[in-house]
Amino acid sequence: MREAASAVREQGRRECAPAPDAAALWQTASHRRTGVRTAALVIIAVVVACVAIHLAAPFLIPLAVSLVICYALAPVVDRLERWHVMRPVGAALVVLLLLASGGAAVDQLWNGAEALLAQLPAAVEKIRLRIALTRSDVPDTLTHVQRTANELQKLAGTAAPAPASPSPQPAPPPAPTLDWRSILLMGTTSALGGAVQLASIVFLTYFLLAAGDLFRRKLVHLVGPPLARQKAALEVLNHIHELNQRYLAVVAFVNVGVGICTAVGLALLGLEHAAIWGVAIAVLHFIPYLGAAVIVGAVALAGYLQFGTAQMALIAAAIPLAASVLIGVLLQAALLGRAARMNATIVFIALLFWGTLWGAWGLLLAMPIMVAIKSICDRVEPLASIGQFLGDDERAVWR
Repeated sequence: MREAASAVREQGRRECAPAPDAAALWQTASHRRTGVRTAALVIIAVVVACVAIHLAAPFLIPLAVSLVICYALAPVVDRLERWHVMRPVGAALVVLLLLASGGAAVDQLWNGAEALLAQLPAAVEKIRLRIALTRSDVPDTLTHVQRTANELQKLAGTAAPAPASPSPQPAPPPAPTLDWRSILLMGTTSALGGAVQLASIVFLTYFLLAAGDLFRRKLVHLVGPPLARQKAALEVLNHIHELNQRYLAVVAFVNVGVGICTAVGLALLGLEHAAIWGVAIAVLHFIPYLGAAVIVGAVALAGYLQFGTAQMALIAAAIPLAASVLIGVLLQAALLGRAARMNATIVFIALLFWGTLWGAWGLLLAMPIMVAIKSICDRVEPLASIGQFLGDDERAVWR
């Protein structure tokens, strides 16, 4: 009886319980549909933005490169202006000095690259010889070693003349050479495009340096009233300007230090073209991780070509690697402020993203672009969580 009574009471409570509110259910479903629609729109907007950035690369790359160079050279022009040198004249002098130093660096790197490429056939034969000497399961190892040694002698120009044969042998085909004229004619369009981009970068850099903070003032006026909004916009622009100048100054100082240490270490080791390797790592070290990795591999190959042993190749490769780690990572992290530090994972993802969109230019511009994005997020309160995500500090970075 008790069980029956409890069952009756439970059934009565169920019947008396209020029915679910249809309006609440409809509102919940509407919120879910709105969230799905918003996520789909965000994904579509991101894809469209990536396509637009990729298609607008001929315009955006010169603009971004000019802005980065302007951030790096603006303190020099400001100092010349304080020395009573008119700003247009100081900007012209700085741009001409940059062109001269860049041309000299490119010439040195080109000569070193030609010398290294000329030694590549000998490197291939040495590697084949080393493999043949270490393999013990090949029955004709001695024959293969002898053939490889003869090929090395031919490459060095010291091969003995072949013995006379009863039947005339056809003359060997000439060694393949690069036809620079055909290459230039075949790449005329890309060469012209590169020349136009280079000229655009030079002139745009000059105009930005000569204008000073004119564009920042115009951007602040473009924001419009009220005054609080203009003040906030000016604060964000000044923060971006100062942060990028500090970042580029620290990176340039660190890269020069890495280049000097690499050149001195390789010179003490006795590796040829040590100064060229120093210049190369100083330039390519602007690309985080990848630039140093390329130079380490190239120095290892050059060390193996010159010294002929894997031990010396590893020692030669350890010099730029140690300079990149000790100076390029530890010292740079100590000199950069917390606001300019980036998460290592984000840096690698940014390299992949901008490298995919813009190629080599994207690899060079990835870090300055991400520093600018992080500085904006640090100063805009709704984006503070994004700035914290991009940085390497666990605490909130918005002030």
